Amino acid sequence: METTMGARWAMPAFGLLMGVLLFTASAIGGQPILGLGMFAVMAIYSAVLFVLGGRSETIGVLGGRPADERLAGFELAATAVAGTVAILVALGGFLWQIAHGESGSDFAVVAAAAGIGYLGALLWFRWRG
Repeated sequence: METTMGARWAMPAFGLLMGVLLFTASAIGGQPILGLGMFAVMAIYSAVLFVLGGRSETIGVLGGRPADERLAGFELAATAVAGTVAILVALGGFLWQIAHGESGSDFAVVAAAAGIGYLGALLWFRWRG
């Protein structure tokens, strides 16, 4: 698969930007060492995407560049599974907190956002398709 230099740099650059944002937020919160660790994780991820993204189809998918329809389907299925897991964790966390006398509002907000996002996407695709 042939890509332009801009396409090859897009996801690694985004990863580095996220690393900078994570570091900045941690430093503002008084935890710069944690921020450095999070930046390092994002920098390593970005480097792997840049160096190996053109050689490995799987890493190309992680970089947002699936090589064919089969890998694009895998990416879509993996995204659906990750979303389902995140929603289940949010609902489980909500139930855990309310069972222990806490409000559970943090988890409820995440679960509500996921539900609203799902419903919005479903309606959008139904309307468009």
